[in-house]
Amino acid sequence: MALIADKVTSKKLENRLDEFSKFGMTLYYLFEEGRINISDLENLFFSHDDEKSSFIYSKLIRHVNPKDIKMSFDKYSIENPNTSYLAKDIYQNNLNILYTRKLINTILSDSKDNIDKVYVNTYDYLLKNSNYNE
Repeated sequence: MALIADKVTSKKLENRLDEFSKFGMTLYYLFEEGRINISDLENLFFSHDDEKSSFIYSKLIRHVNPKDIKMSFDKYSIENPNTSYLAKDIYQNNLNILYTRKLINTILSDSKDNIDKVYVNTYDYLLKNSNYNE
């Protein structure tokens, strides 16, 4: 049986996902380019401290410039073409969600720490069962 988060934790992670997934492919691009590290990404998604997570987010977002957003979209739209001919904003949102999932999976596979399974299961649930799959 999957571990289920309480409503407060669930809402906290949903709020994080709402914000962080807007830049999912750009954060993944910066990670691949070596401009942000796995430790910061782990703290971003899996810290129990909201202030720490917010601080890390603002730190990471400072690394983003408009060129990075364009470069990440160009790169990942080639790897994941818009075969359904979605509107650009929906397609871009789908790419951001896809790369947010990839970030979370990369964190889980690379982490040397014991990550809270409730957080893992909650993110998985939110990504599969909510409006993140438009």
